[in-house]
Amino acid sequence: MIDYSLIFITGLLTSLHCVGMCGAIVLAYSTSPISFGGAVSLHRNPLALHAAYNGGRILSYALLGAIVGLLGMTLSGFERVAEVVAIVSGAIMILAGLAMLGVLPFPTTLSFGGNSSGVGKLHGKLIREKSFLSKFSLGFLTPVLPCGLLYAMLAKAAAAGSVANGAMTMAVFGFGMAPSLMLLGGMSSFFSVKMRKRAEMI
Repeated sequence: MIDYSLIFITGLLTSLHCVGMCGAIVLAYSTSPISFGGAVSLHRNPLALHAAYNGGRILSYALLGAIVGLLGMTLSGFERVAEVVAIVSGAIMILAGLAMLGVLPFPTTLSFGGNSSGVGKLHGKLIREKSFLSKFSLGFLTPVLPCGLLYAMLAKAAAAGSVANGAMTMAVFGFGMAPSLMLLGGMSSFFSVKMRKRAEMI
């Protein structure tokens, strides 16, 4: 039986790593100049932008969890494959933990905006836009960024035994990371607005 409370706590405890990886994106769209153009502008409610970002991220996690859950369920029908999947998922989680501790080299920063790749340009475009859909899409694209923790949890979701369990594993993990990202986004939006108002008074 899967202990989802433990998975949520895992997401909560590892959310500082997520802030280090994805925090740059949250800070970028929180402090970018306000645009009054575009559809469904939410410039008066920045928290809605952060909720949209996290909603897109959690949905993409759940979809990936369902996919790897289906894959794991299919492979488990073969002799001893389930044991191999469980061992591999455990090994990946250990490697991810060692990477977080700095024992193994792993990228801990992201670059975008100046990135000439299609993904980099798309991230830059979505960061500059101030709409619910743009931030939802930005969050939905989170899995394209390198993240050892995400890979480790996907391995666990693959060993969950079903599509539903795989999706739930990743969704709960994503919800566990949300509070830290929401707090970071809320604080950065608040201070960004304060600084703009002060600048306008000068």
